Amino acid sequence: MPPPADRPIRTSRLKLPLGTIFWHEVGQGQPVVLLHGTWADSTQWLPVIHRLGANYHCIAPDLLGFGESSAASVPYAIAVEVESLHSLLAALRLGRCLLVGHSLGAWVAVQYALGYPDQVQGVVILEPEGVEPGGGQGRWRCDRALTSPLSPFNWGIRGLSWLHYPRLKALRQRQRQWDQAPAARRLLFQRRSAELRSELVQDQLADLQPPVVVLDPGQEQDLAPQRTQAFLKAAPQAHHQPRAGNTLPEAIAVGLHMLTKESGP
Repeated sequence: MPPPADRPIRTSRLKLPLGTIFWHEVGQGQPVVLLHGTWADSTQWLPVIHRLGANYHCIAPDLLGFGESSAASVPYAIAVEVESLHSLLAALRLGRCLLVGHSLGAWVAVQYALGYPDQVQGVVILEPEGVEPGGGQGRWRCDRALTSPLSPFNWGIRGLSWLHYPRLKALRQRQRQWDQAPAARRLLFQRRSAELRSELVQDQLADLQPPVVVLDPGQEQDLAPQRTQAFLKAAPQAHHQPRAGNTLPEAIAVGLHMLTKESGP
């Protein structure tokens, strides 16, 4: 559904020290910054900002290296994503923002709120990455092996793709997903495990100052429910919001309303 003619979705891009950032934007009022998930780019949020643009100033950027945003010669890291977001928001002079993040975007949003609490009015997250649920290491090792150019497992799955075993087909499908998400692949798997673990937020969540609303995952797939529960356990101050039949735009709107009531203007 296209936005109303009097509320068109605009696109912009800006060259910053760490790269060039592209974003979608609509509406006026309290700024809301929406950060997309691991497999996606800012177009993920178009149906959501169509709904929210009536009440908020929505900015949905492509994270650095994703979609139409391009990274300069810098290493891929969550800290780099946070600093590029900080540069963008400072350039736009938005003041205190509400952040919405899905999956990888939730990790960046929470890390941003930890680093710049005075710039964040509140955070709504869905299926957060950046926490380590019980049993999560097995899936991470599997995905790392699926994506490593030096892994025999990677090339073995590719070479056996003609076999029609369900497990092989599922692994090949997941491999294709990672093939289409090179920036996410480099962020999550093509770094040293110690470097990646140092950026996990689990041990810092109890000190998170801005209020947080954690939405229930819409579909129980992969480790989304376990990651949600791990986040809630590590952040006892967070609000847990069941979806209760709401669409994603409706659920996010409810979460944002809760945050604005709690934190004030």
